[in-house]
Amino acid sequence: MGLCFFFIDQDSIYRSDYYVIDKTQLLNISPLKYRADIDGLRAIAVLAVIFFHAGVPGFSGGFVGVDVFFVISGFLITSIILKDIHAGQFSIARFYERRIRRIFPALFPVIAFTVVIAAYLFDPISFEAFGKSITATTFFASNILFWREAGYFDADSITKPLLHTWSLAVEEQFYIFFPLLLIAINRFSKSRYFQWLLGIGLISLSTSIYEVYTHQAATFYLVPTRAWELLFGSILALGIIPQLQSNFHRSIFSIVGLGIIIFSVGFYTEETLFPGATALAPVLGASLIIYSGIGGGASIISKFLSLKPIVYIGLISYSLYLWHWPLIVFVKYLIFRDLTPLEITGIILATFLISALSLKFIEQPFRGNQPIIAERKKLFALSATVMFIASIIGAVINFENGKNGMINRLYPKICSDMENVQNDPVWKLNSQLISDDGGNNNLESKLSRFAIGTKRLKPCFLLWGDSHARALIPVISSLAELSSVSGYCINNSGTPPLKGIDVHVTPCNFNRPKWVESTLSVIKTHSEIKTVILAARWGLYAQGTWYKSAKGKPSHVILEDVQKGYGLSSNVLLLQKGLTRTVKTILAMNRKVILLSDVPEIGYDVPRAYLYSVCFKTIFDLNTIRPGIKEYNERQKEANAILEALAELPGVTLIRPEQRMFDEHGKGRIIADNKPLYRDDSHLSTAGAIYLESVFDEVFKTMAKATASGSSLSLRALP
Repeated sequence: MGLCFFFIDQDSIYRSDYYVIDKTQLLNISPLKYRADIDGLRAIAVLAVIFFHAGVPGFSGGFVGVDVFFVISGFLITSIILKDIHAGQFSIARFYERRIRRIFPALFPVIAFTVVIAAYLFDPISFEAFGKSITATTFFASNILFWREAGYFDADSITKPLLHTWSLAVEEQFYIFFPLLLIAINRFSKSRYFQWLLGIGLISLSTSIYEVYTHQAATFYLVPTRAWELLFGSILALGIIPQLQSNFHRSIFSIVGLGIIIFSVGFYTEETLFPGATALAPVLGASLIIYSGIGGGASIISKFLSLKPIVYIGLISYSLYLWHWPLIVFVKYLIFRDLTPLEITGIILATFLISALSLKFIEQPFRGNQPIIAERKKLFALSATVMFIASIIGAVINFENGKNGMINRLYPKICSDMENVQNDPVWKLNSQLISDDGGNNNLESKLSRFAIGTKRLKPCFLLWGDSHARALIPVISSLAELSSVSGYCINNSGTPPLKGIDVHVTPCNFNRPKWVESTLSVIKTHSEIKTVILAARWGLYAQGTWYKSAKGKPSHVILEDVQKGYGLSSNVLLLQKGLTRTVKTILAMNRKVILLSDVPEIGYDVPRAYLYSVCFKTIFDLNTIRPGIKEYNERQKEANAILEALAELPGVTLIRPEQRMFDEHGKGRIIADNKPLYRDDSHLSTAGAIYLESVFDEVFKTMAKATASGSSLSLRALP
């Protein structure tokens, strides 16, 4: 989760007035006085986000800072727009002039910095993706880009130094239509702002609460499901809620508000289903603090938030956020591990220094009574020129597939090898073998597309599992052809073959339990399928956590019994129950079952690590990411115990591919013949799958004999 936010011009806060509106009409104009506590609230929000991104303990929910800023932005912007509208002075041109003076001076130096560093640091694949983000950020559409890129195999966030600009895009898209909405309400709806803003806000909130369960990425990144957070602030700006009359009540409201925010920051995690209903807490917290200060007076919290050091952090908070994320990204990209306390401290200090310099020498000169480029037309022309140049740079990087970076120029051969692994045509070709049935019982009609091996024969086996099963297709298909046998492969990412078990990896419309039932129905219907090979990322489902620095969405994988609803604490139990049901159901059909234990997870992007071990030998040693056999056994002990127990059943055989993946010293193999054996942090590359060929030789020899003789397969003698 990232954060970027929209800041109102500080000078305009001092100068502006706002209208106090009752339930029907505009009543009077009151001065909008500068509120230091709002700058203090900004400071609290941005520090929470910085500490969250840096991995500081106690800030697991620091991403809610963006929601706090949405409320602040909605409150201040609405106040100013309404003042101008009712004074007959509102101008779209002036509105966007303010935005440009506030946003552009800090944003484009950050973009320029990321271009320079990424050009020297990024591999071609990461650099190409970065080029897209430059163009998207320039046109305030990065939220759409990152939403479209979100998914199970999405690139890690440390390859996205502009990821945090998504929320800046959300606000800018919101402010394209919001001033026009207020103008229309004023002109055609007798200034019934409250009714309109409340209605639209409730629709947006309801949509967010509903859609977060099925389309979490879209709900997180897009305007329709985020607008309600800004509208909370907008409704506060109407002045329709009666003001608090005593400082005691102001203190109570503000203490509750800050408490809610602190709770969210401390107890939310990346696995929290967000935004949706959970976003109500930080939004309400920010709203209570802002509301407690309307009309003057002071509370305990407002006095604290108005302390000069805290206010100063609020004043530079826009730059703080813009700068801290790229610094974290580039450092973590290079070191392949989490930051140490010393490194975190260094990055934060550097961020504060850069942000202070940015405010004084870059941002402030564009604002104030005598700004640089005072004429609006010249400012617009310069802004358009800068946007054009930035977008062209992004387009060129993307058009040349990231090959214009420095690493590719210095190490073209190894970059090409890395790109071949990560953009493996075999992996992409095998995407056609993914079942997108969604449990709709359409597998039978699509079964022919899942065929692998010798096409002229009826399939006699089925490879079934998740994306780790998909990674085995090159070796399974190759051996099937060599053995003159044919089979099917049915797989779907994040979906192990567990009967009666749902798996929450990412919220989606895919019905995993029905998918399992559909696959079992295929096995039952096709009597020619004599053997079912089951493969999956068993350790992940048993542990529920991603390995080392590997990231998932959400951070935990939750197994759930579709009938009894067991939760996270029962992952091992449910893996056992679900896999036992599957195996026994297949055995009852008089078929054989081959269970495959999982290969070692690495936890780090292997192709990129291999590249960096060559390019930055003095900084990075490839051996530091190789897992030991002890680590593997610890990670897989519950899962492998389940597999071993099932292997005791008649008709079930367990094969251990991981034994091939450790050297004589018990260290995991990740490179062989100068080729990465993994395509990312856990999935075998084509070379890695072929490397396991000897593990499956006996399986396919036996299968070929059984096919030739027409008898059923017996693997009980296999080691």
